[in-house]
Amino acid sequence: MSTRPTTTREIYFELRQVGTYLRCTAIDGQTGTEVTVAGPVSRNPEQLKRVAARKLEYVLNKG
Repeated sequence: MSTRPTTTREIYFELRQVGTYLRCTAIDGQTGTEVTVAGPVSRNPEQLKRVAARKLEYVLNKG
């Protein structure tokens, strides 16, 4: 059984290469809350987006 929320959030992503790393920032469209994750440039950007979205969900539910 999934514990995902039933409402959908609008999330904006920004991907930026910094040296050998790829930074992915996820921004909640409603609150403007931002989180950032980083990984190697060789990693699939969609993986970083999923990790950033999960981190954003955690931060929003935390507090």
